[in-house]
Amino acid sequence: MIDYNCRVAVVTQAPFPEGNVSTMRYTSYLKSLSKSGVFTYVLVYCPTRMAAHIKERSGVHDGIKYQYVTDITWKNYNIYNKIRYLIKGLFKSISYLNENKISTVILYGDNILVVNLFYWMYSKITGKRFIGDRSELPTVQERQSKLRMWVYGIKQRMFDGMIIMTKQLMSFYSQYSTDSEFLFFLPMTIDPQRFQNAKRGKQQERYIAIVFGTHNRDGLEESLKSYDMYCQKGGKYDLWLIGDYDKMPNKETLYQIIQSSDYSNKIKILGRQANQALPSILVGASILMTTPNYYVSGGFPTKLGEYMLSGVPIVATKTGELLDYITPNEDMLMSEPGDINNISDCLLRLEQDSSLAKVLSANAKRKAEKVFCADSYLKAFQAFLMKK
Repeated sequence: MIDYNCRVAVVTQAPFPEGNVSTMRYTSYLKSLSKSGVFTYVLVYCPTRMAAHIKERSGVHDGIKYQYVTDITWKNYNIYNKIRYLIKGLFKSISYLNENKISTVILYGDNILVVNLFYWMYSKITGKRFIGDRSELPTVQERQSKLRMWVYGIKQRMFDGMIIMTKQLMSFYSQYSTDSEFLFFLPMTIDPQRFQNAKRGKQQERYIAIVFGTHNRDGLEESLKSYDMYCQKGGKYDLWLIGDYDKMPNKETLYQIIQSSDYSNKIKILGRQANQALPSILVGASILMTTPNYYVSGGFPTKLGEYMLSGVPIVATKTGELLDYITPNEDMLMSEPGDINNISDCLLRLEQDSSLAKVLSANAKRKAEKVFCADSYLKAFQAFLMKK
């Protein structure tokens, strides 16, 4: 049953309506809430460089109302402007929250202590529910410092509840409350309609696509070596790399692997692509590939959900909590981390067996639409957001 008194605001620095992986995460569940009749709101409390492409400071997108409290992005980025905009944004955001009669404030991602403290005090004074959203562990730098982790713990204990993405994160964040209902488990969710208008391009290329991040935890070295072996075994597809290659910390190593390959002319570096451009690139691929060795962040790869929704067959490695959701040889082909030979065999198998590729991609898409769709968790999620 819809509770029309539930009025939810995500307060964040992640841009909206088009942005990064964080944007995709909170948009997916806000869109689900909005479709059910709940008022949803995104409040970006300070400028961000990630929003340089955004044109409007306010509006409604897919049923979600949004507002940039100050400027959309930085004009003059320095410490004094940063402090000024932060103070202005925090206090001005109160009027927007009050004006829209918000009942639940979700502070998305990790923010500095003063931001947590500000919205905690605001929520306590006004009687609003104050929720955190965590899709990763604290950074390695924090985990290596007792002082930083002490401060981090103070911030987490301010929340009335937390939205958590993986079982590993559930275990970690349970230390911050004795309340059994403090945490809400919401697996990685993406918009099931994201690929609705994506179309295969007119290009004749047959390619394997890899989406990677500059955090260097996507196993790109292993992917390149696997692709080289795949070509040696007779593989015909090209390789497209989608990500900010120039900012990779191991760029020199990657460059050497590519240059030493006899098939370097078949590797195309597309660079970083806008989120809205990715669906067409993925849908146009013959195979999608991701080969991380582990997930140091404790999160779940959003890109794998995107891969599955695309309807393109996938080769992946058995890392993190993937096997809690994915059935090897039924949803996709999977190898042990670092098994270059087996990964290359999987690529070749999908190239040579179109019937298998079709079955795997259809199974993966069906599973993503159910398991990684916020609609599947809507009733319990709304109850958590409105818990007294």
